[in-house]
Amino acid sequence: MTSGRPIRLATLSLLSLLLPYLANAADIDAAALIGGLKRELPARTAYTEVRFSHMYDHALIARGELEYLGPGQLGKRVDSPYQETTTIVDGEVTLQRGKRKPRQISLERVPELEGFLRGFSALLGGDVAAVQRDFELTSSGDTSQWRLRLAPRDPRLKKRIDAIEVDGSADSARCFSILDADDDASIMLVEGLATATLPEPLTRRKVESACRGGVAAQ
Repeated sequence: MTSGRPIRLATLSLLSLLLPYLANAADIDAAALIGGLKRELPARTAYTEVRFSHMYDHALIARGELEYLGPGQLGKRVDSPYQETTTIVDGEVTLQRGKRKPRQISLERVPELEGFLRGFSALLGGDVAAVQRDFELTSSGDTSQWRLRLAPRDPRLKKRIDAIEVDGSADSARCFSILDADDDASIMLVEGLATATLPEPLTRRKVESACRGGVAAQ
């Protein structure tokens, strides 16, 4: 009877040769992923935003709708707990809360918003070149659960924003997280997670877990 040892050794040798290729096959292709995130204009999504800040003893929650109108153009409407509309066009931010007179400021004065606009516009525009121009791009996971991390190249933005992280599955994003340089964070749950029941007690760890696991927060 022929020993199975030579066969096992041959199989192990073959697997050792294939392992690097199998590992690479499991990694997400960032360029292909960004191309799959491209949306037709206007692109709209409901959102729930949870803000964690050292300035407050509890998380701040806002709900509303995002509207992407093309490169450099973004609308953000807050429906609760107050009414507010933010519109960005050509580097100018128009902010209107309730029935108050609209205010206009330069986008350069709001680095966090500028960084989000750059990343959000490039991702929904499927513009890989723009992402790589403005951010150091890394990716992890596979098509069932992936994450993109965009670290700003602009020294001015880096002083305020550590990174933008995007979690999703297949060709849909679930969360956009703005990680501030001082370790504060704003996590925006979109699409399927926009109406998720938030956990109690509301902690950053639990919200991030919902984003990364793709399940409704409990």
